[in-house]
Amino acid sequence: MSVQLAPLSIAISPRVRPVLENMAGETPDQKITNLLLNELRRNLEACDKELLDFEVKYGLEHKDFARRLAGGKLGDEFGYDLELDAMRWGDLIAERKHWLKQLSQLKGKQHEAA
Repeated sequence: MSVQLAPLSIAISPRVRPVLENMAGETPDQKITNLLLNELRRNLEACDKELLDFEVKYGLEHKDFARRLAGGKLGDEFGYDLELDAMRWGDLIAERKHWLKQLSQLKGKQHEAA
């Protein structure tokens, strides 16, 4: 079920307006959409980099890390550093899904406007 939101009016300050006018896109909506897409991509790239850092650190993908951790093959699963990495790695996977969902929603909106 899709919820229709009322149009949103935004006041653009005089110092922001000329910068926004130079951004890619023909309409203010397209310009803001492009800016949001770029920010979401940056967030996704930062998340992917941190996920890769964990894969390199442990030489494992997350599912293998979780399985080995639960099996006690990585040391004390409740050791502070290991537990912290496990929680952060899991959080990053959820965060990545969030950014992908946001990108997908915004891309769908972009295709509707075209």
